[in-house]
Amino acid sequence: MELTKARSANGQFPKGFSGNPGGRPRDEQKVAELARSYTKEAIYTLVDLMRSGNDERVRGTAAQALLDRGWGKPKVEVVADGAGSYIEALRLINEQIAPDQTAP
Repeated sequence: MELTKARSANGQFPKGFSGNPGGRPRDEQKVAELARSYTKEAIYTLVDLMRSGNDERVRGTAAQALLDRGWGKPKVEVVADGAGSYIEALRLINEQIAPDQTAP
């Protein structure tokens, strides 16, 4: 049966029918497994870039990637009183997460 004919008027599949009867392609799982097999090498590469990268931004990005993977990304809490605009909320968030400009 054609997928478009199997759908009801509201676009949903009736019970017993699926839009993806074969499930996820097996190759997708194999690609993920292959990528995971390089985890240790990728971590060592990030450490090397953090320690000896020529560009300060590269070193910082590598350090941040290691921290994010080891400890999780830091949570940013936004408290809004409802009176401010969306732009104002973004400005406040930026002030909270931006590095201290006075630090050496």
